[in-house]
Amino acid sequence: MKRLVDSLRSHITDQVGCGTYFIEVDDEQPAYPYVLLWTSAGSLESNTLDGSRDLWDRLGVTMVHTTSNNVLVLAQKVRAALTGFIPQSDTWLVETLRPPFDSQPIDRDRDVSIPGVGYPSFAVDLYRLAGTAK
Repeated sequence: MKRLVDSLRSHITDQVGCGTYFIEVDDEQPAYPYVLLWTSAGSLESNTLDGSRDLWDRLGVTMVHTTSNNVLVLAQKVRAALTGFIPQSDTWLVETLRPPFDSQPIDRDRDVSIPGVGYPSFAVDLYRLAGTAK
């Protein structure tokens, strides 16, 4: 899963041009915008026909920016970068990412304050991570 997440982080950073983190933001004062990825350690599903186990998980993509309107622009760029992308993995042949299967409404993060700006806004998309063992 680590290589898969690293592949996603690198791709978003290259295509969208913003910082991309996994689970937690490493910087005390991150630059806006940024993307926060989250997933499990690799949920598996049994394939009863041959006894193999396939990757069947979800990928959370939280997109954070200074205003709600800016989140709309960021979300469009992130979705364009991820849809059709095939994340690389050492252990899985990962399927091409499809458009998000769920999106949550844009909200304000009132736990964080940007000096001179106010509260940042964020949106969350959920993607399906699916693949077969190499």
